[in-house]
Amino acid sequence: MPRSHTYLFMPGLWHVEGLYYDAYEKPHVQEGELLVEHAPDLWTIDSQMKISGQDLRDFNTRYEIVPFPEGVSYTEWKSLTGGPEPIYGLFLVIDNAIMMPWQSKSGQYWGQEVLFSQDEDNYLSRGFAFLKDKKVSSWAARMSRQS
Repeated sequence: MPRSHTYLFMPGLWHVEGLYYDAYEKPHVQEGELLVEHAPDLWTIDSQMKISGQDLRDFNTRYEIVPFPEGVSYTEWKSLTGGPEPIYGLFLVIDNAIMMPWQSKSGQYWGQEVLFSQDEDNYLSRGFAFLKDKKVSSWAARMSRQS
């Protein structure tokens, strides 16, 4: 791969803070943690996010990731929690970015997140989610690796 990344490729705890925009573009504070763990044949990310504001809930999601094959810049992941149905996606490394296109099993719920490496301890996250042709949410956050 052309650039080394610490997020996803090294086990560890990451703090997340930023803004979450609902379907009406109303901003809400988002804060949480991501725990990246590696086993020989499965990587996982356990995500816990809190979104401020009335009627917004906490998001707890577990991602199961196929480890990257040697010399390959992409891999598959799935999440069976955190949404109305299973979600399937890719992690694709391009230079200083990790791209994450995804969709639900039915294809009705879809989106993308892009993680931009600022340095080995900091990433910027930008993403969106749609249900069919309607925006559900978008977000802009900073991820910081915890020591």
